[in-house]
Parts: sequence; C-alpha cells; structure tokens
Amino acid sequence: MREVIHSLKKEGDWKVLIVDKLSMRMISACCRMHEIMSEGITLVEDVSKKREPLPLEAIYLLQPTRESVQLLMADFSGVRMQYRAAHVFFTEACPDDLFSELCKSPTSKFIKTLKEINIAFPAVREPGWQSAAPGPHRRADRHPLRLARRISHYSLRAFNETNHQFANAINFKLEQYKADDPSMGEGPQKDRSLLIVLDRGADPVTPLLHELTFQAMAYDLIPIENDVYKYVSTTAGDEREREVVLDERDDLWVELRHLHIAVVGQNVTAKLKQFSDSKRMGAGGTGVRDLAQMMKKMPQYQKELSAYSTHFHLAEDCMRAYTGRVDKLCKVEQDLAMGCDADGEKVRDHMRAIVPILLDA
Repeated sequence: MREVIHSLKKEGDWKVLIVDKLSMRMISACCRMHEIMSEGITLVEDVSKKREPLPLEAIYLLQPTRESVQLLMADFSGVRMQYRAAHVFFTEACPDDLFSELCKSPTSKFIKTLKEINIAFPAVREPGWQSAAPGPHRRADRHPLRLARRISHYSLRAFNETNHQFANAINFKLEQYKADDPSMGEGPQKDRSLLIVLDRGADPVTPLLHELTFQAMAYDLIPIENDVYKYVSTTAGDEREREVVLDERDDLWVELRHLHIAVVGQNVTAKLKQFSDSKRMGAGGTGVRDLAQMMKKMPQYQKELSAYSTHFHLAEDCMRAYTGRVDKLCKVEQDLAMGCDADGEKVRDHMRAIVPILLDA
C-alpha cells in the first residue's frame, strides 16, 4: 500500500481512492480507515458505482480487467470529468490489448501515474495471504506468481515429485522477472524471502482431525461467514443480536486465536480482571453476566468490555459444540491417527471405534 498511497502523499493535498471488489478486500485486510486518511485520502469509493465528480486527483487501484479499464475511461470521457487527474495502479500485469486501448483513449491525457504493482491477493492475516484460486493447480500461472513477483530474494523449494511441474512454472516466471529487472531482490530495503511449495500429501492425516485451537474450532463448529460472528448479548434483560468481525483489527482475537481452547477462557478471564483492576472497577466476577453489569455501570469502557464479552461468548459456543459430540469424535480421530489409544494400547479393530460415532450422527 505504500507504493500506492504513501508515494503520492503531499502535505495539504487530498485525494480520492477508487477501488474494485478485489482491491477493496486487499485494503480492508491490511489498512484501517484512519490510517488511509492519515495518508491524504479523503474518500474511498467503488469504481462500479455512481459517484459525484470532485475537484481532486484520484488514485485508482484496480484489477486490469476489461470492465475496470472501461469504467476508468468512462470517468474521463464525458463533458464533465469525474476527477482532476488519475494515478492508476493495476494489481497485476495489464494485458497488452487493454494497455494499448487505455493509452489511445482520451483518458491517457489525465493519467499522471500508471504502474503495475503485482499484489492481487488479500493478506488474510499477518503474515498470511490467500490466492482465492479455485484449486491447487488451476490458474497456477496467475495467483501464486503474483506472490512470487513480490518476493525480494527469489529462492524456491518444492517437496514431493508431484509438485515439481508446479514449482518449475513458478521458477520459470521468476527467472523472467529477474531477466527483465536484474536489480530484483537487491538493495538494503529488501528482506530475504523464501517461497516454499508444499503439497498437502506431506501430511495427509492432519486435515482429517479436528483442531482444538480457538480459531480452528470457531470456524469449524460455529456458523461464521465472511469472518462475521453473530451472537445474542443480554444487557439488563434486553436481548440483542450482535455481529463482530474477527480480523486483524481485533487485538484480543489476534492474541487468542492460536491458543488451545482449554486456556482461552482462562486468558480472557485474567485479561478482564487485569483491565478491571486498572480502571478501578472494584471487585466482582469475571463472567458474561458480570461483564453486562460492568458495561451498564461504566459505558465509557463499552468498546473494551464488548471485546471481552464477544470472546467469552465465542469460547462458550465452541465448548458447547465440542461437548455435544465432537469430544467423542476427537478421541476416535486421535486413536486412529496414532494407531493406539491414550493408554498406549494398539487399536486393533478400527470399526469398533468408528461405528458408535456413525450411529450417533
């Protein structure tokens, strides 16, 4: 994002940021609105929606698709221009025909910046990313290679013979980039990176087991869609459905999500007590009902207390689903994966362990 927004920042000069669906996801994953505004962006708008003309320069962060390019050109083809000028950043390499069409159009007179930045993937969490590719090998020449282009020092490893063709395709593309830009991966500002292509076949058992860390349980057992967790909160007898986004902006979620579910509740309780003591809220319990009372008495801390309440509810929902049937299933999964039970006795009759679980489904 520094290449897109920070590079164009000028003191006292405000700009508009125009995005499409993918770039909006990319920005939402790594930036907060106040951070964008601090870089001189006064407004973020969708390129596909009708917008009011503004006497400002606009930064376009778009996928190089025909639809997006046509919408860009439409902004500068009418009697009244949508913006004073355009700084265009494509999320990946622009096809030659679209690039030629854009350069020959009247819009080219208004373009001050035109760059390809190769970041067409959302960072779902630090330091993770997601290609959103429909399969492990389909469109292999696009999604992973966008990431490969961002690697400052290219070095590639592939495990398992079935991955060599895929790994070689990435390596071939990296060599092309290096040939076009010999300075790729060099310079004091570059961090050394390593791209590892690993087939799931290296560990086929783990995906079949229920993982008991907080995030894994929540997404596996609770109906969470688009990272939105819904629960019913009761305050002073008033029941209300709440929606919370579980992402990098939730500091408590980031801290708890990879912990085992057995210690999540203890951690939330300890942090709530620490917060209560620091704000001199007085002695009291640290359960869901106690939280509701705290929010009623001290509404100025509602944001912080709501975060604790959210993760109390989420942990309780996870444990409720776990003790319902998953606990029995996990025991059988572990025995089958290890080949022996908790006492170290070898599992001789697998079906004897599996059938009761299937009958209870």
